[in-house]
Amino acid sequence: MERQNQTQTNDFLGTAKVGKLLATFAIPCVLSLIIQALYNIVDQIFIGQSGYLPLGNTATGVVYPLTVIALALGLFIGNGTAAAMSINQGQNDIESTHKSVGTGLVAGLFAGVLLTAVSFAFCDPVLKFFGASGSGAAILPYAREYSVFIFAGFTFFILACVINPVIRADGSPKYAMVAMAAGAITNIILDPVFIYAGRMGMNGAALATFIGQAVSFVLHGVYLFKTRSFRLKLSSFIPDFKLLLASLKLGISSFLTQFSIVIISVVNNNLLVRYFADAANAIGIFTVAFKVFGIVISIVVGIASGGQPVVGYNYGAKKYERVKSAFKIILAASAIVGAAATALFEACPQFLLGIFGYTAESCSAAEFALGISAFRIYIGSIFLTCIIKIASVFFQSIGMPVKAMLIALMRDVIFVVPLAYILPLFYREAFYWSAPISDVLTFAASSVMLVLTFKNMSKDASSPSRRALTPQSAARG
Repeated sequence: MERQNQTQTNDFLGTAKVGKLLATFAIPCVLSLIIQALYNIVDQIFIGQSGYLPLGNTATGVVYPLTVIALALGLFIGNGTAAAMSINQGQNDIESTHKSVGTGLVAGLFAGVLLTAVSFAFCDPVLKFFGASGSGAAILPYAREYSVFIFAGFTFFILACVINPVIRADGSPKYAMVAMAAGAITNIILDPVFIYAGRMGMNGAALATFIGQAVSFVLHGVYLFKTRSFRLKLSSFIPDFKLLLASLKLGISSFLTQFSIVIISVVNNNLLVRYFADAANAIGIFTVAFKVFGIVISIVVGIASGGQPVVGYNYGAKKYERVKSAFKIILAASAIVGAAATALFEACPQFLLGIFGYTAESCSAAEFALGISAFRIYIGSIFLTCIIKIASVFFQSIGMPVKAMLIALMRDVIFVVPLAYILPLFYREAFYWSAPISDVLTFAASSVMLVLTFKNMSKDASSPSRRALTPQSAARG
């Protein structure tokens, strides 16, 4: 009886209007991902406006790749688990659902503890690798001060990121949004309290983030005692490595999408150290562009990830017309976001830089020009980037991790990184074009893969005897 009730909980994913479902799931998901991205950005805004320019602001940029690694690990496990959940529920497999979630939580705890231990053990070498070696190593003390509480909060942050997509897949996207928002609001309130009133500087900004992440984790954890479509048991937390592997294969594109940001950040920071005698402002300015870029990408990934329960459930149930309808809506919404972001980046780069304290008066002409070019050229093709990101998430949602992984790697690693080193050999400013060229090439490849996949769905719809898809078998696609 319990199995039947839990199975019926998510039946609405296969019957309700697709547009209404996407709005119900995607809006809270978008807000949740924006909130996740805001943690480090809020710190940088307050630090930038409090007299810590340029070293303090740049220090947050040096620590930023490590926070992205934590996010990548959380989404790797969480989105993979959620994708497996949706496919399992589409096939009425409740037993695998609770075991996948329990195993994912254990994996998230392990990842958080391990990342925290490694970060503390190799703090200085890691910070230098991410750009703290610039400006005569003057950045390092600021980065070290900021990193203490950031590292300490990794386990809370990763576990919240694991649970958040599970809550959405369980049919409670609004709760997922509120749980994440509570932590961010706590961070925003405490930042000025600790930085200004408490005069704690960089340490205060990081402490505010730590407390916010702890609050968010507690609220996420509470939900696990009142889930809708599954029930966790003690046996759920005995790791099932077969289910974990299946989930991780489905979540690999989420990991690569985030981890590729780390790779690009390292490449850019080291190139900026090479090209600018005083790299403090240069790294900070470029980090601003990257973080604003990240907000926009969070919106479109949120739209696509919010649609993941709808897409995954209906794909598992072989309701392909609903899958196609969902993708068309996700594509249209993401295109609108991308077009708006492109217009904003081209028209208002000075305003965006000014929010973080960077003006024509606070840095050199060359550094300010770097910021303008970062927005107008380097991330100016964000319209195409948005389409690329939703394609990757879509393939993850339907259990095709190889295609999802290929798209995630293609844009940010296979093309951007080599071009970032090769193009400046001709002239330095050509560096800015590495991202737009990569966007064009990856967009073309993604489009071909999408067209072929939808054709295969149409063929499969006429072959009802085809073997049912499972997360394990899908993970080989």
